[in-house]
Amino acid sequence: MRFTFLLLLLFPLLVHTQTESWTGVSLDKEVSSRWAYAVDIEHRRSLSAAPEEIYLFLLAGNVQAFQNASLTFGSRFEPAAHGDPGTLRVFTDLNYKYPLGNGPFTLESRFRYQQDRPPGENGNLRRVAFRPRLGVSTQINDRFTLIAEFEGRFRFDRRNEWSRARYTAGLEYSATDRLKLELFWRQEDRVNSAPRSDTIFGLYADYKLPNKLGSEARKRQPLGRKLTW
Repeated sequence: MRFTFLLLLLFPLLVHTQTESWTGVSLDKEVSSRWAYAVDIEHRRSLSAAPEEIYLFLLAGNVQAFQNASLTFGSRFEPAAHGDPGTLRVFTDLNYKYPLGNGPFTLESRFRYQQDRPPGENGNLRRVAFRPRLGVSTQINDRFTLIAEFEGRFRFDRRNEWSRARYTAGLEYSATDRLKLELFWRQEDRVNSAPRSDTIFGLYADYKLPNKLGSEARKRQPLGRKLTW
């Protein structure tokens, strides 16, 4: 009931802004107690502007480095569409979670190094970036979790400067053991070159597909079987 009330409060904002639909599926395979790999397919489509749509294909591996920390390495391919030549992204993440004392707060971080370029391009159009992300989550009760995070992006290519700052606050609701809903607000600022600011309101629904390995297979998040709307 409380989650429905929040949706009703935000409904006028969602109606009078540009809206997008993101849907996808993520499938992972446990190779051993430390290793896993995942395949993601995602479709993004504008619902209020020109009907442009893109597809994203991701292949990633994840290894448990040490307690509370894991490494993710992979690539993401966006095919050419709407005059864009497409993008091939290669990235490496260090993921870390740490409970803050004996309370309900958990520190969550992700430090990403990535390279983007059009497929087949010789490197002149390559974009290289470091993306640190820091956040805190707190468990309100068995169903609700509050999340707040900051992410920056520093470009190492021709720009050599901070290019983006992103602030996010979200409320996650565990409807069942498999179904989670997340309502979030995000402020995304493009800084230095061609500055711009965007405000985003979003709603995610994630459904975890059955996994015979049970809850132990969730140790290396963010990989996992799920459907996203």
